[in-house]
Amino acid sequence: MPKLNINILLLLLAVLVVSSFIELAYGSIYLGVLFLILSGVCLVILSKETPVKSEIKKSPLLMIFGILIVIADISYNYLTHFEIQTFDSMIILFGFSLFLFASGTRYAELGKFGAYFSAVFLVFFTSLFIIPEKLDVTLPYYYGHYCVTLPAVLILSSLGLNVKIPEVRLIEVLGVQNLILKIDLACFGWYSMLLIVSMLISYNLTIQRMKRRKFLKILLVMLIACYLANLLRVLILVVVAYYYGLDAMMIAHSHIGWILFAALLIPLSHLIIQK
Repeated sequence: MPKLNINILLLLLAVLVVSSFIELAYGSIYLGVLFLILSGVCLVILSKETPVKSEIKKSPLLMIFGILIVIADISYNYLTHFEIQTFDSMIILFGFSLFLFASGTRYAELGKFGAYFSAVFLVFFTSLFIIPEKLDVTLPYYYGHYCVTLPAVLILSSLGLNVKIPEVRLIEVLGVQNLILKIDLACFGWYSMLLIVSMLISYNLTIQRMKRRKFLKILLVMLIACYLANLLRVLILVVVAYYYGLDAMMIAHSHIGWILFAALLIPLSHLIIQK
């Protein structure tokens, strides 16, 4: 497969992974499942381009361990009446991927990627969010406030909209309705960035090794696209809320993030990666 096509498939995989998690968490479960299936198809195509494949032997004990991880997480959330969140989704993905990896079937390579992907994400999420939160250091929210919320409000205020920040993670909108919008982790792209970094690292470790220069260029493109997409997302949602109210904003809320990400990733990849 030509180099250009591999790059395009890798970018497409990033879009599909981010889109599936956004839709499963905030939008349509049907679209989320569709994007998840397409992610798998894209990954299978990419894995066929791996120069050397190692034989993965079947491991019944590891298969049982993977299934136990899935059962334990689902059972815990059921017994404690907690909803399955992003962290739980990654634990379930890790368990299922271990099962697939240890099965020794033709899908073992796919399981290997899934295990690495979910494990890397869990390490990042734990070290950058859970541990700091336990220490009363809300690290992601500092990023969200200074890099997304504050620039968005400054831009909209300069355009004449009556919006302000009453406190961290909140935007007050004084338009057709007086609203207080809460800006959460997903709103400023924290999950999306972790997903992108985890996906790219896992791809590099399990599917195809990339030269450092290429790896950093692709990572840079994806992170820039992710940041701009979420900044634009906040801008658009606040404008919609300002002129049309909360109900109209909620309609756009679920799908606009991954659409903007895809729309920005294509031209950025053309300008940076292909040079």
